[in-house]
Amino acid sequence: MDIAYVTRSAFLPMVENAIRAERTRLDAGDTIEVPLDDGGYAGRITVEIREPDATMFGTDWTNSDPTRFPARIKAAATALFRCNCFGLYVIEHRDGLLMIRIA
Repeated sequence: MDIAYVTRSAFLPMVENAIRAERTRLDAGDTIEVPLDDGGYAGRITVEIREPDATMFGTDWTNSDPTRFPARIKAAATALFRCNCFGLYVIEHRDGLLMIRIA
């Protein structure tokens, strides 16, 4: 399923800053962690960030309602795109901790 990138999100600046600061580790295959406030849906989703597509990213998410897509994972996918990180990534969120790594 394709999901639209966010246009605004309280999580976006934090995730984008973490990706920029930890880009070398991310590119090397390490998992970067971004602490966020408690709450939000727990989940582990693989996303495909496609270079020419500035509006949508691909996912392995199977829910039929795209409005139910986890906001923190959506913000992370948007941050990856803004940081020119293209390809497949695994984004996981649980207990206020967002984890991002190359798939």
